Amino acid sequence: MERYKDKTILITGASSGIGEAFAKRLDELGANLILTARSEDKLIELASKMHNACVISGDLSDRGFSKKLYHSVKEKDLQVDILINNAGFGFSGLFLESDIKNYKEMLDVNIYSLTSLTHLFLKDMVERGNGGGIINVSSLASYQPMPYFSIYAATKAYVTSFTIALYEEYKDKGIHILAVCPGYTKTNFNKRALMNPKPVAGYSMTSEAVVEESLKAYLKRKPLIINGFSNRFIKSFMSLLPRSVALKMTKYIIKKGLDAGNW
Repeated sequence: MERYKDKTILITGASSGIGEAFAKRLDELGANLILTARSEDKLIELASKMHNACVISGDLSDRGFSKKLYHSVKEKDLQVDILINNAGFGFSGLFLESDIKNYKEMLDVNIYSLTSLTHLFLKDMVERGNGGGIINVSSLASYQPMPYFSIYAATKAYVTSFTIALYEEYKDKGIHILAVCPGYTKTNFNKRALMNPKPVAGYSMTSEAVVEESLKAYLKRKPLIINGFSNRFIKSFMSLLPRSVALKMTKYIIKKGLDAGNW
């Protein structure tokens, strides 16, 4: 883990959950951090407790913010060694129960901004020719269409596919790209998704456990990590089932959780 020391690492969605856990752990490992999220006050408080962290706040649901963030990093004369695209949110419930504006914001955060930031910073890494890396936080949900999480699961399917493809495209240039796929994790994401923080089915990991496993996977130059043994088992088991069966099972589990007020 010493290889993170003195690296400049940009983390999106750094004010809470997995993003905050990435920031705290990488600070312990001696990294220099650039933290971004909508919650400027939380970021400033977090950065004040770190050895070397700066804050650039903004809303990644605004399609113009990716370029603003990139140029702000340039203006500070900083070189990003590792980009961690962690920002994201979801919604639990029937498709028509949420406004289309909410889905637009979800698509802009989960897909557009992640793709835009990857395009901007990856180009710099290639031009420098001295390596670098990107960690895109996806989800176990990316492997299975999910009734009541339809848009979220679809956005994460994009993230996982996109990330693994980029890994293969750029690994020969010394740039490592990793897709992180946690299952149910104890984060503030659950509040925005209208989910109870109490786990329903499967295995709930802490953000810290997800981060530790992910950072180790990155150093091993893996293209993908499904966090947690139980989640890896669930993915393998579901992949053996006919799609119609897997879909019905997923719908039943989530609907049961919704009815119980847990999702």
